[in-house]
Amino acid sequence: MNAKKAGAEALFWTHFVLVAVWFGLFLVPTDAWAGKVTFHFWFILIAVAVQFGWGFLMLPVTRKYRMICPLTTLMQLLRGYPVADARNNNHSCIKEFFRRIGKPVPKRAVTISTFVSLGIVTLQYFFLH
Repeated sequence: MNAKKAGAEALFWTHFVLVAVWFGLFLVPTDAWAGKVTFHFWFILIAVAVQFGWGFLMLPVTRKYRMICPLTTLMQLLRGYPVADARNNNHSCIKEFFRRIGKPVPKRAVTISTFVSLGIVTLQYFFLH
């Protein structure tokens, strides 16, 4: 495996860990970690904000506004897809993970789960915190 391919794979698994923490924290009871709700809220809010911000910065290149994860951009660059290529700026690591395990999911499901989880942690932060 060459260095670019290895780097892309490392970024994929780094992304996987971040997504696993994102959704895994819903399984951690609040009485087991007093600061969980606060951490989870800021973790997801910052991750979504970064994706919105990166999407805005990429607008001159992509000519479309969409949430884009900078880790995905770098991973896809290492795989040889230019930033302007839809295989770069419209790629979803979550979709790729599920495809790899033989359980493909639609991109809409990924987008909905992103906003539903943001909504849940926001409600928890403001009403349970």
